[in-house]
Amino acid sequence: MELYIFNKNLELKGILEVYTSLRWIRSFYKAGKFELHCKLNSKTKELLKKDNLIYKKDDTELGCIESIKLHHSSNEDETIQVTGTFITGYLKRRINWGRLTFDGSCETLMRKLVNDNAINPTNANRKIPNLILGDLKNFNDEIHYQNSFGNILDELEKISNTSNIGYKIDFDYIKRKLIFNTYKGIDRSLNQTIIAPCIFSRDFENILEQDYFESINNFKNTCLIAGAGEGLDRKLTSIENGYGLDRYELFVDARDISDKDRKTNAEGEEIEIEIPPSKYIPLLVQRGEEKLKEYKEINTFDSKVNTRGNNIYKKDYDLGDIVTVFDKKWNIQLDARITEVEEIYENGNFEINPIFGNEIPTIIDKIKRIVR
Repeated sequence: MELYIFNKNLELKGILEVYTSLRWIRSFYKAGKFELHCKLNSKTKELLKKDNLIYKKDDTELGCIESIKLHHSSNEDETIQVTGTFITGYLKRRINWGRLTFDGSCETLMRKLVNDNAINPTNANRKIPNLILGDLKNFNDEIHYQNSFGNILDELEKISNTSNIGYKIDFDYIKRKLIFNTYKGIDRSLNQTIIAPCIFSRDFENILEQDYFESINNFKNTCLIAGAGEGLDRKLTSIENGYGLDRYELFVDARDISDKDRKTNAEGEEIEIEIPPSKYIPLLVQRGEEKLKEYKEINTFDSKVNTRGNNIYKKDYDLGDIVTVFDKKWNIQLDARITEVEEIYENGNFEINPIFGNEIPTIIDKIKRIVR
């Protein structure tokens, strides 16, 4: 499979026909990432530069080269390894420039964050070239939201986790445009009757290898959320689930969510007013829901799919879809969203390793919990 290499201005710089391996990892809640290995020569050294973009024609996403590693081995072989994120990762270069209070659909909020901070910002220096909004899908999931100065990619991930709306930046090869799109996967599980279900099982010989993992090690289902104020005047609310040993509690410090807003009075003066409890408490609840999503119970199948099996990738299933995975011997059946798909291109072979269910938190994810 040929790889097309563009510069950051979306100008084609060349085609890479020979490489050792490519890992192309698509993700539903986050920006995807990739890793490419090649022999080092004048062509690969010239094409594989920081900020250059990798495109494979069967996809809509671009990978942006962020890191480069050159290696010289004892047998005189020289290689180049490049890694990076898909161009959805461009949005980690922007923050929410100011305070935003919002009530409406999650999709509208996601588009607003991108539009106001990367497409049509008041400061033209913040504009990301060639980036536009895709079509509005009219997803009706509602949200009460307030944020100041948050990283745009982090905020999109949190909204995605609470709404199950995916997001990505697609590449329009013909028009040379980057298109921010939202999407939802298709329910292909056994629990629905609208379309033919998609089932993965070694009994059907469409799973070659699999690992199942479940854990409540970091699980929380109840939280006390503390907002603005001091001492006895601090505004509190909670999300309650479970009782006795089935109750796992978490404290959420939401002091950064202000209970004040600014309005213009009849004389044209800007004055500070207090946000009423009917509007302020939902903001705290939203923060609590975001936090609880970071402490989900883990139930996940990490599988190696038979590409010659009965289910065809991107036709019968794709990233974000809900499918049924079961194993009769292990007595496990799971209706789960495909949250990640790793595509591996190596030595002329193609493998697919999807993750069904919750992703296992990485060290970086756990650090983010602490610093947020």
